Amino acid sequence: MSRPADGGSPPPELELARNFPGLGDDDGRGPYVDHKGVRDVIGRLRENLGALSGNPLPNMSATYSGPGTVPNVAGLAMVGPESSGSWEVANYFGLNVENAYEVFVDSYSKLQEQADKWADAVEQAIVNYEKGHQDSSA
Repeated sequence: MSRPADGGSPPPELELARNFPGLGDDDGRGPYVDHKGVRDVIGRLRENLGALSGNPLPNMSATYSGPGTVPNVAGLAMVGPESSGSWEVANYFGLNVENAYEVFVDSYSKLQEQADKWADAVEQAIVNYEKGHQDSSA
């Protein structure tokens, strides 16, 4: 594998499991990609990401985001020195919790954003491929 022009690290090798949804047998030109299968996987991913971001599930109140969602974690983690008291050990505990909250909630939100961007990119790649195939077949 060659190094990028800027001398950085080469991209990691990626090998998907043979039974990865949407992939078929390799015909010598690379594995067959079933676009419907890939779209189904992305649909399931988006459905689960919706629950993570706080879109209410059918059995939940519209005002409650649900356990483990970004808004839920943000709300429950609002503990700081003002909540833990003036005792020195408790105060430091509150500062640690406050710091952990900021780092975790930010990372949790970024994970969701990156997964959304990945799904958008894969969907766009399928659209581009299908359009190119259609245009070249006309």
